[in-house]
Amino acid sequence: MKRLTMLTAATVIATTAGCSVSNDYTPVAGNTGEEIFSSACIDCHTPDGSYIFEISPEKANVEAIATIISKGEMVMPAFPNIQGAELTAISEFVLAKNRPAEPEEDEATEAASEKTD
Repeated sequence: MKRLTMLTAATVIATTAGCSVSNDYTPVAGNTGEEIFSSACIDCHTPDGSYIFEISPEKANVEAIATIISKGEMVMPAFPNIQGAELTAISEFVLAKNRPAEPEEDEATEAASEKTD
C-alpha cells in the first residue's frame, strides 16, 4: 500500500511539474485570446469538445479569471507579462470556453415540477 501511495504521489508531481513553474510568456500586442491561449496555455489545458474549463460560478467572470492568470492559482503559474488588452482578450476567451455549471438537483427538480404544473 505504501509503495502504491508513493508511486501515485510521484506520478502526480511529475504530471503537474510542467504546469507549476513560473512563466515569463509575453504575448504579441494585439493577439486574440485564442492565439494567446494556443501559445501559453494549451500544454496544461486541453480542450474537451467545445469546452476547456469548468470554472466555479463565483470565478466565472472576466475579472476573476484575469486575476488567476496574472497571479496564478494552485499549480497554475502566474503570467505577469499578460496585461492590458491581451489580458482582457485571454480572460474573455477562457470565459467563453467555460462549461456552464449544471443546475443543482433541487433546482432542476423545481424547474421540472413548475413545467408540469
